[in-house]
Amino acid sequence: MKLEWNKLKQTFQVKGKILLPFGLVIILLLIGQAFSPGFFSLSHLAHIVTLAAPLGIMAVGQTFVILSGKEDVDFSSGANASLTIVLAALLLQRYSHGITTLIILAVGLISGLLNGIGVRVIGIPPLIMTFCSSMLLYGVGQAITRGMSIGTSTPILTFMALGRIAGIPVAFLIWMGIIILSAVILHKTTYGRWLYAAGSNPTATHLAGISNKVVGIVAYALSGVLSSFAGLLYLGRFSIPSGFKMAEIYTLPCIMAVILGGTNFFGGEGGFTGSIGSVLALTILDSFFTIFNISQAWRTVMYGLLLVVILIFFVRREKLRI
Repeated sequence: MKLEWNKLKQTFQVKGKILLPFGLVIILLLIGQAFSPGFFSLSHLAHIVTLAAPLGIMAVGQTFVILSGKEDVDFSSGANASLTIVLAALLLQRYSHGITTLIILAVGLISGLLNGIGVRVIGIPPLIMTFCSSMLLYGVGQAITRGMSIGTSTPILTFMALGRIAGIPVAFLIWMGIIILSAVILHKTTYGRWLYAAGSNPTATHLAGISNKVVGIVAYALSGVLSSFAGLLYLGRFSIPSGFKMAEIYTLPCIMAVILGGTNFFGGEGGFTGSIGSVLALTILDSFFTIFNISQAWRTVMYGLLLVVILIFFVRREKLRI
């Protein structure tokens, strides 16, 4: 009887963590409707999911990293997307969309591999390694473009970022497609099983002959690739690169979305469903900042404080469970 009660309690805890972000979405939508009539309309909801899609794709990559354990986190995701914005705009002046996309994804892959090797092989703390990677990526972007924003988006990228099919935002469809593919990787492949095992009990995983280093490196590589792909959607949205840190502001919300979505910061537990709700909630919150004319500097301060609060809450809860 006690075993069944503990099992039922654990089920409610897991479902509660997943449902919490969606509850926040409904509350925020109702608040928005009170301040701005039409906030809850279908057209505005479509606008919200369009804005949320690139952040959601970055959060998918971040989920892989955090699930891998060892308190891994990727603070270079915003820098990866930022480099994509300026680099893709430049490359599209000479090359086709296919070649440009391959180059961009290769750059993201290399960046992720460097992060993974630095953290898992050399032993550099994740925060320091990925922060240094951010500085490196910003420097590379400025060196390649010589300090100037060159090029623009293309109609194809603009359609991917802002277009609709049968009234459904294309960016949202891309986001959901990536989530489905990533969920298959997590739950239907050997790597997915290794990832959960390495995050929950790295010692047992190592004794079983699984390389925790390889698991972590692959997670960082996936994060790099997905962050770069999200940068393509940001380019389609912004059209013209206006700086070298255009996506930097999405780094903290990306991490918050994963943790608020129920993924354990210590690894081994979580997924993508809750992150969908948390990404939508953070996107709505950002629209509130716009409505109330809050500057970008203060938005960053608020996101930082919110991340601290979320980390304190979830870390404290995990310690109490232990």
